Amino acid sequence: MSNEALDIPQRQQPPVQTPNENKNNPSPDQQVQPASLTDKLKAWALSHIDLLLAILRVVKPILQIKQLVIVTRFEDVQEVLSRDHAFNVTYEEKMRAITNGSNFFLGMAPSPQYQQDTSNAQIAFRRADIDTIVTPLCEQYSASLVSQHSNQIDFTRDLASKVPAHLVAQYIGIPGPSQAVLIEWTTAMFHYLFFPDTTPEENQKALGYAALAREYIDQLITERKQQNSTADDVLGRYLTMQQAGLPGTSDLDIRNNLIGIIVGAIPTTSKAATLVLEYLLSNPEALESAQQAAKNNNIPLLNQHVLESLRFNPFNPGVFRDCTSDYTIARGNLRSKTVKKGSSVLALTQSAMMDRRKLESPREFKLDRPSSAYMPYGYGLHNCFGQHINNVQIPHILKAVLVKRNLHAAVTKPLYKGPFPSSFPIQFE
Repeated sequence: MSNEALDIPQRQQPPVQTPNENKNNPSPDQQVQPASLTDKLKAWALSHIDLLLAILRVVKPILQIKQLVIVTRFEDVQEVLSRDHAFNVTYEEKMRAITNGSNFFLGMAPSPQYQQDTSNAQIAFRRADIDTIVTPLCEQYSASLVSQHSNQIDFTRDLASKVPAHLVAQYIGIPGPSQAVLIEWTTAMFHYLFFPDTTPEENQKALGYAALAREYIDQLITERKQQNSTADDVLGRYLTMQQAGLPGTSDLDIRNNLIGIIVGAIPTTSKAATLVLEYLLSNPEALESAQQAAKNNNIPLLNQHVLESLRFNPFNPGVFRDCTSDYTIARGNLRSKTVKKGSSVLALTQSAMMDRRKLESPREFKLDRPSSAYMPYGYGLHNCFGQHINNVQIPHILKAVLVKRNLHAAVTKPLYKGPFPSSFPIQFE
């Protein structure tokens, strides 16, 4: 449901062509300036990212550029992401802006409050719910949405975004003023929280939506308490814990933790599902295998297709950490590097999942890899809280279209709005 993100573009959109009456004699302000060497190097790196990372893993697996340290090998990436005493998450300040004062456990260092808030969340989000609540909701709603279309559907807009929004409404208990508004709120807030290059206008929009979300959830909590509701959803369970006097379950605590959870529940799921389908539709053998798993209702095998697809078409290249104390990565090895306090560390999970030192034949699409080979949902203390939900939610979203015959994309690539896909029309019989 949630996943940290780094906005390194992996696709270059074609420039917009505009008519020009004086094509042969453009005015000086219309003339295209030649690209600088730096721009050319950046463009080459972005279009050859896999090759560049493969070179770095061999030549300079831990690369320092001024105050930025880039980590590329599997073991080193996991080391960074599991050493929370030295490498802390980077978005506490923004999380406090979203909640108007409080942090969320995804943005916390190990602490008593972290233990309290995650323990409460684990009580509210029961693992048994995966089979009894989450799976039926996702399976039935996905099939229902696809059934409303005869031979074409916008996979991202009309399926992959709506299913997690439906889950947030029915399972977590936060329907939003409307499904569309809930999707818009959470997408803008996630963009603000986890991407480093947002504009002032995007920041202002996200914080405006955050204020509306706070007001909405506050009112929802008040109404549920006035109604003495016994609904068995996540919000209802938090209110039950509050009645029992459990620490960390004040109205404000509940609201802030639910905001943190729903922000990561919708846009990440929609994007991940879109990326998987994009990869499958571009790889006939993988598509045929995934369709067979879908027809057999083999959700664990279909999820293996999801994980493999996200290795090749990842949600994000990696995650940032702030170095809070001097630390030596890969100590005892020739590649070891001492990172100084105050440095920024980029742990490239995309590169790690292609590391031949850890994965056999990493450039092959293989369905028998152990779960330890994957990091699409992060790693360590701050891995995706909703990972177990996504292990069934994303396969069921995909299954709804993979069971169709003659499935193919109606466009070359998904259409993006900022870092998130907004449209991906597909066709089928």
